Amino acid sequence: MGQFRTETVGMTEGIGVAVLIGLTLLVTAIVGLNVLVIEDDDGGGPQANYSYDYISDNQVLIVTHERGDEFKAGNVDIQGPDNRVTWAEVAGRDSEATVGPGDVVQLSSGSAYQQQVRAQDTITIYHNASGNRTQLDQWNGTN
Repeated sequence: MGQFRTETVGMTEGIGVAVLIGLTLLVTAIVGLNVLVIEDDDGGGPQANYSYDYISDNQVLIVTHERGDEFKAGNVDIQGPDNRVTWAEVAGRDSEATVGPGDVVQLSSGSAYQQQVRAQDTITIYHNASGNRTQLDQWNGTN
């Protein structure tokens, strides 16, 4: 008792190697299927980047759509501390018009925004469609 027979040692090592090779092939197959079959996720919802130019003398904020997805102008909300408008309203465009890279709006008391933009204000841009509201970008003032 207590002793191993020498002819079973080689068989045990062979079984161990076979199991490791089998597991390696299984993991490789699963990873391969995920790469080839499963749809590529683009990171979630809509995405866009904006640039902001603040003119402190007139308390005006110029917002430029720099890059990212295109949206219907009526689905892009611009929200400040006391006001909320759509891109279509501020730009004076049809709500079905497309907003994309290069498009510019001005937030000021003289635009549909109807308020001056203070240096400490926070302006948030949202995409609002089908009941889903997604934050696209935010300007946190000049502070």
